[in-house]
Amino acid sequence: MRTALILIFFETWCLIEANIENKIFEGIIDNNTNCFNDGINLCEYGDHDSLIRNLEKLSEDYPGFARTGSIGKSVLGKDLRFIVISKNVQERDILEPMVKLVGNMHGDETVGRQLIYYFANHLLFHYNTSNFIKFLVDNTEFHLLPTMNPDGFEMSNFSPQNASPCTHRSAARKNNNRVDLNRNFPRVKSKHVKNLQLLLRGRQIETQSVMKWIMTNPFVLSANFHGGAVVANYPWDSQIQGQETVNRLAPRPFLTADTKSFKDLALTYSKYNPTMFQQSTSDRCVPGTGAPFKNGIINGAAWYEVRGSMQDFNYGFTNCMEITLEVSCCKHPHPQELPEFWKNNMYSILHFTSMAHMGIKGLVVDEKGEGISNAKVKILDNDKYVTTTKRGEFWKLLPPGNYTLAAKAEGYNNSDPISVYIPERQDGVPSMAAIKRFQLISATPTPRSANIPLSPLLKLCGIQCPSLTTVVTDQFVDSTQRNAKNKEEPKKTKSIEKSKVTNFIDKIVLF
Repeated sequence: MRTALILIFFETWCLIEANIENKIFEGIIDNNTNCFNDGINLCEYGDHDSLIRNLEKLSEDYPGFARTGSIGKSVLGKDLRFIVISKNVQERDILEPMVKLVGNMHGDETVGRQLIYYFANHLLFHYNTSNFIKFLVDNTEFHLLPTMNPDGFEMSNFSPQNASPCTHRSAARKNNNRVDLNRNFPRVKSKHVKNLQLLLRGRQIETQSVMKWIMTNPFVLSANFHGGAVVANYPWDSQIQGQETVNRLAPRPFLTADTKSFKDLALTYSKYNPTMFQQSTSDRCVPGTGAPFKNGIINGAAWYEVRGSMQDFNYGFTNCMEITLEVSCCKHPHPQELPEFWKNNMYSILHFTSMAHMGIKGLVVDEKGEGISNAKVKILDNDKYVTTTKRGEFWKLLPPGNYTLAAKAEGYNNSDPISVYIPERQDGVPSMAAIKRFQLISATPTPRSANIPLSPLLKLCGIQCPSLTTVVTDQFVDSTQRNAKNKEEPKKTKSIEKSKVTNFIDKIVLF
């Protein structure tokens, strides 16, 4: 009863907050024709050095909530500077999802560069005035990289104000070695390797830096900002190498195991951006971009094939789910137009990043309650498993529905499957991931007391977890008895459906 009251109170608070939030946002949007907003000038780009100074100023003004870092250098030695924002910016809390935003990988596609900086400033500026933003900052670790291609950006020139159509192609698209960075990532092969050093060979220095960043951090959700169209694009961008069956000149959808989740993410971004969802500014795009796009979303391969894209790399080689956001027909619009782009994308970025809290998250632990690294968690009928962090954490972004999942790890007996129900989301209410945990028993267990000491990690599950001691003890006894019984008796013939449920964790296939 107490739990139900807490949840009702939280949902009521969120609905009240959503109404207040809308009024706050409406006031901000109405004032966005003014260049000065949230204490900064929206009507200027500034060079790369000024961008770095702006990020540093945020970390100085909000030292407990922001810090800056670098993932590497560009070909010309420019710093690839990012900013991290969270309530405890020096150390990520257990089960706190990591979200990243990347802009300007094509040097002449500049709106994303500005949006990411504006977003960082907005989170910090409104932390104490918006409960929605406070929820995000308190429960999410944001990693924001405004520009991946500062060399290209420095070569680009903005278009005349309100130009239609705008300049669509320029040399500034590529890096200083004349390489398109969104064609420079390893392709997802049918039998690919995940050795980072092998994957880095022959890549551009900017690509290498981003690959290391992606593969050494447990990012959960990501967006990559582009320009030249207005649409949210989700994987796959191309057919998997070794599985090509379609003429490249006649594109058609090529979908992942998580297409429902990807469409949910893309549609969330689109529906909060009126120009994207309604396709109302497509007249500024050059002919042949494919507009209008239904509901402002499209599968990448169904649009046109891109081999070696960053979003495919994220999904194919890590747990991170990334979509590509085309946010402006005009690739490098006049700076006086930037407030309008911020107005159209602010809601979308806020609600999209909140989706890092949808679905299921949890822990995979051993008998002592300590996290198991690199364990695998898999959803029934979904071939894409997620692996655990060094602390045993996992996240799986899922739309509403009923799911069956299980876990396995080398040296341990497989878990029993569990069922999870993800309820429908309420508009304006932050998603709340279901918290689950698996305790795996060593394949060669040693005698011990049934009163197993619990790690502090398990206690963090709080009211959403069942009685931990009971589950741990029961699972150990059940697993021991089951193993003994299997040794004594031959396996009985099972129905197809039952076998499918109990053994699916052993049939993990990535592609």
